Amino acid sequence: MHSIGVFVKQVPDPSMVSVSESGTLQRDGVPSMLDPFGRMALMTALRFRQDAGGKVTAVTMGPDQAEEVLRRCLEFGADDAVLMTDRRFAGSDTIATSRALAALAKREGFDIVFCGMQATDGDTAQVPPELAALLGYGLYSYVSAIRDDGGIVATQCYERYEQDTVMELPAVVSVCRAPEGSPQLPSLEDRMRASAVPVRRVALDDIGLPDRMVGMKGSATRVVKVTAVPGRHADTVTVDGSDPDAGARAVLEEVGK
Repeated sequence: MHSIGVFVKQVPDPSMVSVSESGTLQRDGVPSMLDPFGRMALMTALRFRQDAGGKVTAVTMGPDQAEEVLRRCLEFGADDAVLMTDRRFAGSDTIATSRALAALAKREGFDIVFCGMQATDGDTAQVPPELAALLGYGLYSYVSAIRDDGGIVATQCYERYEQDTVMELPAVVSVCRAPEGSPQLPSLEDRMRASAVPVRRVALDDIGLPDRMVGMKGSATRVVKVTAVPGRHADTVTVDGSDPDAGARAVLEEVGK
């Protein structure tokens, strides 16, 4: 039976997010949501469990309020949930986050880990490959579907083509799309079942990492400056196309300006 980990993330509502002077996102008091790519990873893991069997554990790292996204994962069908919460995790960049997640994956004994290919608040796409490197697992990126046909096969989507790849476990799977037919909302029965499942809490000491490996101390990157990009506005020009030749000349004139 497979031990399946799904790493998800609680992200702030993009319309209300702000950035502190140190360059970190201000999350306190900001409405949050399950990151869309994490949701895709969860749906892919649940579909894999349906085909291959196993137990799906949803994991996130964050403050107490991050329990909300784990409740959502349980409602959609995850069997278990782990909240990694400790003040010493605060300010972790991608490598510090990956160290903590990898330590948790080893502790839980996951033989396959699902992640969204990126997160909407950072957009770096660095955590899945860092996890694979730290764990020594194979990495399968741009995955849109996974199935067990006597062997585990992942469909990987690239810009101009798709390919099916026979996977070897243990593995980290970076998901770019949810499986077709994924539920948009959990059922009432699923909500009732999820309400009875406790969310396990894990602190830094529980995963055996020293302080210097996580948080601001363990981060290899620093945000030096954050600048808001001003919106751009372009006037709309309407060209009379009743005369094709005249219309084409007018368009070329506008393009040449």
